[in-house]
Amino acid sequence: MATIAEIILPLPVKSNFHYIAKPDQALKIQVGKRVLVPFGKRKIYTGIIRAISNTPFSASEMDRMREIDEVLDIEPILNERQLSLFDWIAFYYFCTPGEVFKAALPLGLKPESSLKIRLKEPNWHHLTMSDAEFLLMEALEIQTEIDFQTAADIWEIANPRPRLIQMESKGWIELVKWVEETYKPKFKTFLTLTEAYQSRDQLEEAFELVSRSAHQENLLMTVAAAFYKGKSVPKTETLKSLDITSAVSKALVKKGILNEEQVQVDRMDLHGYEPASQDLILTPEQQRAFGEIQGYLSEPSKKPILLHGITGSGKTHLYMSCMKPIIEAGRQILYLLPEITLTKQIIDRIRSVFGDKVGIYHSRFNDHERVEIWQKVRKGEYQIVIGVRSAIFLPFPNLGMIVVDEEHDHSFKQYEPAPRYQARDVATYMGRHFDIPVILGSATPSMETYTNALEGKYHLVELHKRAIAAKLPDIQVVDMRMQRQKRLTKGMFSQPLEQAIRETLERKEQVILFQNRRGYSPYLLCETCGYVPQCIHCDISMTYHKEKGHLRCHYCGYTDFNVQKCSNCSNYTLRRAGIGTERIVESVQEYFPEYVVERMDWDTTRTKHGYANLIQRFENRQIDILVGTQMVSKGLDFEHVTLVGVILADNLINFPDFRAHEQAYQLITQVSGRAGRSTKRGRVIIQTMMPDSPILTHIERPFKDFYQLQLAERAQFAYPPHARMIRVEIKHKDRTFIEAEAMRLYNIMHPSFGANLLGPDYALVPRVRNQYRMQFLLKIGKEISPKKLRTHLEELIDRYFQQAPKKTLRIVVDIDPA
Repeated sequence: MATIAEIILPLPVKSNFHYIAKPDQALKIQVGKRVLVPFGKRKIYTGIIRAISNTPFSASEMDRMREIDEVLDIEPILNERQLSLFDWIAFYYFCTPGEVFKAALPLGLKPESSLKIRLKEPNWHHLTMSDAEFLLMEALEIQTEIDFQTAADIWEIANPRPRLIQMESKGWIELVKWVEETYKPKFKTFLTLTEAYQSRDQLEEAFELVSRSAHQENLLMTVAAAFYKGKSVPKTETLKSLDITSAVSKALVKKGILNEEQVQVDRMDLHGYEPASQDLILTPEQQRAFGEIQGYLSEPSKKPILLHGITGSGKTHLYMSCMKPIIEAGRQILYLLPEITLTKQIIDRIRSVFGDKVGIYHSRFNDHERVEIWQKVRKGEYQIVIGVRSAIFLPFPNLGMIVVDEEHDHSFKQYEPAPRYQARDVATYMGRHFDIPVILGSATPSMETYTNALEGKYHLVELHKRAIAAKLPDIQVVDMRMQRQKRLTKGMFSQPLEQAIRETLERKEQVILFQNRRGYSPYLLCETCGYVPQCIHCDISMTYHKEKGHLRCHYCGYTDFNVQKCSNCSNYTLRRAGIGTERIVESVQEYFPEYVVERMDWDTTRTKHGYANLIQRFENRQIDILVGTQMVSKGLDFEHVTLVGVILADNLINFPDFRAHEQAYQLITQVSGRAGRSTKRGRVIIQTMMPDSPILTHIERPFKDFYQLQLAERAQFAYPPHARMIRVEIKHKDRTFIEAEAMRLYNIMHPSFGANLLGPDYALVPRVRNQYRMQFLLKIGKEISPKKLRTHLEELIDRYFQQAPKKTLRIVVDIDPA
């Protein structure tokens, strides 16, 4: 009887596929292993075995099934717990298991086929063919084999497939499916002594043989010294340090004195992470909180724990104290952070306690590095993994705890592509269903998390004091209207902020200036006709970047180098409007030229080690003033920062979203918390045109006061945490078509949801990458079953597509949008 495997393919399709195992594969087939399978006419995909099917299939069904090409793994790379998590994410976040699989595994673990084109007719010169066909045949004669993209480039067309199939049917070429593993282990060449020269006497003979060459003698001495310490020496680095060429090592190999060995090495280099060892010493308040957490962890029902502590209260110390017994028991820990900018400081602290048991996982690693981290986690070589949201997918065989630091941060939410998951919520699901303790931490918890804690669904542990006797910073809100009326400003700095920066720098302390806009100016404005340059692909103004001398769309990346002349009226009257981080740096350099200023935003930290280098330089006091976007607000701890300036708070507050006030409060509170984290008293100056905003009047008050204010507003309009939200977004390139189809979808959905269905309305940015976007918002009672909701919403969308005149319209369902 044939063995049939149910396979998940990395495709947005609702069901999995069944394939037959060849006789020699039957014993290799196992849930969680990767397989190569054919799909369609010319494609091969990597799939994951989800189940070995025991369901009897009919003869006609068996006839339609195809065979597995190859089983890729000796051992499963995913365990049953992981696969069940994939199933839940696909169900809850309204996507398919294939989309979860595609997002979860590094690209290097998902080889796919491509077309290779080979010459089949050697005597082709006498054939009658078009110029385009002649060009391709000529290229094949020179290269013998080319890929799909090269053919497209030769013909200067996007899709060469129809032409290639036609040429194949004539017998001129053949199209070959080609599968290549993208992950390749890294090898390094090491030098060591050959057996013939490993004893002391033999080594003396070797030195006599090389005595006429100082370079050979130096290299031999280096290799011999390492050999007697039980080590080999890396060839490239050793030759470089001795300032000699590879000809020297080749000569010693030729003489039989040295061997060159290819050794597989680990790509992971924890760049800049060199912490000193330290002990965990808790303050009395931290000890009290630790006792509470330990008590909750010993309970049979593992409710998530919310550690709500003010900025600088030592939450990281508490996390590590809770992690210690888990590590001693030989189990693993996942430590989630919202941004990679935080990993430098956090990993320094955690490695100072737990040493090399710690690994990192984030988007700046290349694909080879991600595969190596994946394999190390699966084998249990890393006991602690510090990572961003995608680390939730790592294959922990023995997970014992999850920590979600800065749990309120919207960076834990995935937007594009599917699955549009919220890593914090996935972590709490894992805690409940896999019996794993989960600790959520924040100085400014999300409304949903804090509500769950107050209602008893989560345990609440609070820290009210800063560690090491540090006092909370003094906060001053400056009315920029009054400052400008009295002409007290210097550029973008109010008089209090300019004076405070000068005094802080004179005391040899450091300053952080916060503005949540990168670039030089958010937009350019023509003073003649009022035109603002727009992206040609998106309905959004383009940001001016002075350093690069261009306008750039931060949605699609479109770039325009016309920054002088108005494209609407042709006058040279474009003026820079608004403030970005680049402009702030320029202003700081103008007023404080003798001090070192740097900026931390996406533009300056896009390289793998960019953020770590910047943080290290700031920690080492090589930078006096750090200007940054929200990157500077997230959990960073700098001993000598005593002043934080918020350049303009208004663009955070005046955002058209029901979460705008919550997120503005969180950002301003978090960035304020960077000041005065040692024994020196900190100061925060917030510049605004709206000093009476409830957000700013609550900044110095306890978090619970702000929470109660927001809770009342949310209750009035039935927004979370009083209800669940679902966004249904539709996309199409034709504006007239999308508006008509939005009403068709509304008419299908409205009878089921009534007044709880809001829309359709255009999204905040109506067009992105030439696709118009309209959306509905659904407010769903918390008592409604997610299963029933998913099933019903799916039925309504299926009904729409049955009636739709075209299938080109795309519908995206976003559960719990941020």
